[in-house]
Amino acid sequence: MFLYNYSKYALSISCILLLAACGGGGSSKDTTAPIFETSVNVTSPENTSGLIFVVATDNTAIKYSISGGEDKDLFVINATTGFLQFKEAPNYESPTDSDKNNIYFVDIDATDTSGNNSKLNLVIKITDIDETSNIDTDNDYIPDNIEVLLGMNINNNDVNNNNIDDGLESTGSNGDTFFDKQWYIRSLGTTTNDSGIASIVGNDLNLLNTYHHYMGYNKGKNIIVQVVDVGVDADHEDLIDNMDLTRSYSNGNVGDPSPILSNHYHGTKVAGIMAARAFNGIGVRGIAPFAKIAGSNWLEDQSMATLDKVWVSGVGANEIAVSNNSWGSYYDMDTGYEDMMRLGTSNLRDSKGRLYVFAGGNDADNAGNTNLQYCLNNRYAITATALNHSNKKASYASIGANIIVSGYGGEYKNSGPTIATTTVVGTSSNSGNINTKNTWSDDTKENYTYGMNGTSAASPTVAAALALVLEACPTLTWRDIKYLIATKSKKIDSSDSHWVQNSANIWHSIYYGFGLIDADAMISECQGGYSLLGVEKSTEQIVSNIDTVIPDDNTTKSFDISISDNIVIEWVEVTIDNNSSYASDYSITLVSPHNTKSTLMTIDTNDPNNNMPKNWLNGGFRLSSAGYAEEDSNGTWKLEIKDLLRPDSGTLKSIKLKIYGH
Repeated sequence: MFLYNYSKYALSISCILLLAACGGGGSSKDTTAPIFETSVNVTSPENTSGLIFVVATDNTAIKYSISGGEDKDLFVINATTGFLQFKEAPNYESPTDSDKNNIYFVDIDATDTSGNNSKLNLVIKITDIDETSNIDTDNDYIPDNIEVLLGMNINNNDVNNNNIDDGLESTGSNGDTFFDKQWYIRSLGTTTNDSGIASIVGNDLNLLNTYHHYMGYNKGKNIIVQVVDVGVDADHEDLIDNMDLTRSYSNGNVGDPSPILSNHYHGTKVAGIMAARAFNGIGVRGIAPFAKIAGSNWLEDQSMATLDKVWVSGVGANEIAVSNNSWGSYYDMDTGYEDMMRLGTSNLRDSKGRLYVFAGGNDADNAGNTNLQYCLNNRYAITATALNHSNKKASYASIGANIIVSGYGGEYKNSGPTIATTTVVGTSSNSGNINTKNTWSDDTKENYTYGMNGTSAASPTVAAALALVLEACPTLTWRDIKYLIATKSKKIDSSDSHWVQNSANIWHSIYYGFGLIDADAMISECQGGYSLLGVEKSTEQIVSNIDTVIPDDNTTKSFDISISDNIVIEWVEVTIDNNSSYASDYSITLVSPHNTKSTLMTIDTNDPNNNMPKNWLNGGFRLSSAGYAEEDSNGTWKLEIKDLLRPDSGTLKSIKLKIYGH
């Protein structure tokens, strides 16, 4: 009876809303369809996914949709703004239209709130451009093929006549409005947020020389970077041209990776650091500003099956060069993550391996150590920590012997330069005081922010820099990349006591890894006759039935492990089985046959959230170190354990030492 009455009332309401159709009232129904202003013919250069804003006029709101056309499945349109784009940028040499002639047909519907509909039969012609030349004829920090793509002049380095090279512009139709605020790309020694603290000239990623040739464009076969996060705002004005929707995922399905929850900004910030579009007259610039972005909102729906698609087995996975993962936990020993990374490094990029870059964590206040996460301390992961503008460890950054490299994360927005990037459209604040304001006053649309920091910000600075290296040297494997990081990173804060020089003359620090990423030095090395590493080798030794008590009196106990095989070291793992009920009291150090010391674990006296089990060594826990790179493996290794706090003790049961190298 209720449903029947509800239906009857609904009919009456319909008559009230549509008086003319129901035979009453003095107003008439809206029967006027939207009128398209957009031409039916569109011409666009190859290798760019963004096309046009389809425009129709009406006296009510309009919803745009793709309704037909021979090539409709190749496109996506924003229902509100009418922005039409290819899901994947077209390649003139390999057309994907139905006739294979670089002419694409797609039908767009414009529907108003009364249901009136108009159709636009678009014909899109793709034109050829010169992709071959990645030299910089006019020396303006933009490769020629990108200038051709954008319709710029390859023979004029200063089209604005303002004594600023075109590739460094922040004004004009080809400038990037807030580029001068991006100190981590080019530090000008100026203030970049409202902290009043200036950046330091020279403390940046040293990318300008690289930009003469490499910006992620890759001669039209754009380098693809992946953002595994809480989603990426795919319609952001500074990201939309670089989005790769064919390799993006939402809840396990290929498609728009935009955040499901409106307050999930993190992934959009990460994406902007990596690949915000350059030379478009707005916003910021990504480190690899012509790379394509494969987004994911995996952190909103964390299933291992979905992560497998995103990391390893998904559509177009082979072509993704770098995965950025600005997430982690305080403690984990789940090997599922590294099992996926093992497959990705073995099979993807035509068996050269995808790079998996991780944020090291922001737990310095809790004595956080990156070595407590299997997700970060396996040999496939490139774990990055954060520097501030002074080229010192950021105050929040966790430490660890498994840290590979440093990138820029800045400090907090009220205490020093932070990271300028994109954010979810309209969600930043350009007014208020230093506590509430997180973008510049002239960011009128509030689409950007200077408030990003953390190892979450440092990780994408590393990932994007490595994307440029892979553009320059595409034959490099994931292991070659790690070798070049170890040998070419920049030693910073050289007076810090945590730096250790090994017998191969390579410096490593539990604070900085091998130092600040230096893409230009890596490229110079890999283009200068570099020989790829040989087949990976490994050796291991297990010492069982030790059954020795670790005294609870600050005394160091030392245990020998003999390795007879001689390989050149890339990575070292130590699995320790100890039954202490409070293993967090331990300081653990590994000493190589060449007397190189690596602090695998430091005492954890402050874990207020009980994130880490106190008996975490019981049954065996793996710790790792990158600090022995290029040393020889054979000889007697020593494991030193010291219990620094009372009132508990434990018994060491076994040690397994495993070494990987070539």
